Amino acid sequence: MHIFFSLQTRSFCILLMVFWAQSAQSQSIRPASDRLDTIVSYPLIIPIIANNERDLRSGVITKLDDGRTMRSTAYWVGITPALAAQSWTKAPSIWTATQYTAITKFAKPNRPIGTWFIHIPMPIDAVGQGLWIEGERYELNWLPDPQRTNLEANLHSHNAPEHALAKLWAVKLSDQTRTDPAVQTAIDQYHKDPFQNWRARLLTDGLDPSQTETTKTLAALDLELSMNTPGADLLRLLAHQYQARWQIILGRIWLIDPAVAFKLKSELIRTAQFGNRTLPIWTSNAADLAQLAHDLLSPFVDDQTRVLRAKAWLEKQPRALAWVTDDQGQIEAGTNRFIPTITLLSLPQTPGSSLFRVDSSSSSPELSTISPELASPVTVSIDPVHLSPSNPVLESQAIRIRTGRWNTTREVIASPTPARAPYVRIGPLLNDWTMDTLRMNLPLTGAAPHPTRTAIGMLRKTTPPTRSDPTTGWQLYIELASADPQSPNESLTLWVGPYTQPFASWTITPAGDVTFNLGSRLSIGIPHVQTRILDDRWIAMINLPSGAFDSEHILQLGLERTDANNNHTAWPRRMIPDQPEPGRLSIQADNFDQLAPH
Repeated sequence: MHIFFSLQTRSFCILLMVFWAQSAQSQSIRPASDRLDTIVSYPLIIPIIANNERDLRSGVITKLDDGRTMRSTAYWVGITPALAAQSWTKAPSIWTATQYTAITKFAKPNRPIGTWFIHIPMPIDAVGQGLWIEGERYELNWLPDPQRTNLEANLHSHNAPEHALAKLWAVKLSDQTRTDPAVQTAIDQYHKDPFQNWRARLLTDGLDPSQTETTKTLAALDLELSMNTPGADLLRLLAHQYQARWQIILGRIWLIDPAVAFKLKSELIRTAQFGNRTLPIWTSNAADLAQLAHDLLSPFVDDQTRVLRAKAWLEKQPRALAWVTDDQGQIEAGTNRFIPTITLLSLPQTPGSSLFRVDSSSSSPELSTISPELASPVTVSIDPVHLSPSNPVLESQAIRIRTGRWNTTREVIASPTPARAPYVRIGPLLNDWTMDTLRMNLPLTGAAPHPTRTAIGMLRKTTPPTRSDPTTGWQLYIELASADPQSPNESLTLWVGPYTQPFASWTITPAGDVTFNLGSRLSIGIPHVQTRILDDRWIAMINLPSGAFDSEHILQLGLERTDANNNHTAWPRRMIPDQPEPGRLSIQADNFDQLAPH
């Protein structure tokens, strides 16, 4: 009997599962997420999936447990990338919300990338109820109004320093930090994104719930989102909903562990000093932040687990960044060893400087104390690896970097480049670092410019080589693709000589104009330049003066280019925006006529 009952039970469960699966498949309209976070006194804006979008023509009917029925218009919320120059942070995009009747007039491939959303006006007395969509009931994860956190904080801190929670909401960017163009650009981009608008408020006013009034906030969003389409109200409500979610998250974490709340907020608004620039260095991984928010708002975890999840996320954030700024722009006198420059950025979660150890296999370690959130160059010596018949490939050497438990390695070019027939390849020039590629150490991701604005060239001999004077007769030939080769924005800048102490820097235009910018060899003169302008590119042929080479017949060369759309590229290394000068590659000019390596 027991066995028979077990088999019956098992068969019933299988049939039930099949029924549920069939029911789910037959359900034409359903939420895109299994969990519906609903904030008390806020409308519910959710993405939906429609097996047949024609079922959305008359709207979507939803019901509460008590039988109250609501009808919601379906909107297609989509994103269209905007054409703009490269940016330190994410490129801007245009968000739109379009009603069913309007969006279905367009073929699906012509729509903005997106999905369907509906707006459900939840009554304030619906707390605790579930939501029915197409005959299926969905449990709602009811979240408190963000203002409740302030009320609870006042009770918790009755005997503590007054307005302790107010200190958390007061954490925001300083007015001076916000003046940097990269910071202001990021804020403007977030203002136009309903899913990221909360970050604009986090950066500017701290996301303080006491400053959030629905009507006032929506009016402000009307300007910030710059949208006056019929779906603009949906986007504003969506932005308002995401603001409330993060207010609840930060307030909850503060009630459990104030120190973690401060660290979490500080990480979300982190900036750093790069020379004269203050640049954002916060995470922009929207998927990672969405998962963090999903976990921290979960109804199935207790307070301790919630804080542990926040701590785990903080632990994943980089504690330091390191990148190669220059490989061969400095040469040690006497030993001829290269002195590459590694730039370090300390991102500690607690105040105070960090001790870094930087070493290579060629020298004793360099110990440097680095101030937090300040990009600091550090140099270390390496032995050059010269090419030979058995070793004709340029070699690199690993530089090891450590601070606390964080450690990494960076590869620097250890071989000087021999100038041999027929030419030395120059380029391609690379896009500047972006915040994401630097944070995640992705030196090749996004480095290659679009084919319509690439720049590549060669260093070649235009006169017969001589052993008595190997530094004469060198020409840099370079082609620069451009959407508008005659644009006044177009320019190419050459840097010759040591990094940070160049012999000369010249800027060349498509018209052939040459400007001497700076340099220690005032007598070096202006190179003879010929240019040609074609339909989709311009060409520069630059005859280098012999003064561009050092006493060892080495040319230390770096290039920068600004194109018609003000995009900046450089060679041989990517640069940080507004970095004073590019790194260098050392080219040995005295063996061009030796066709075989020696």
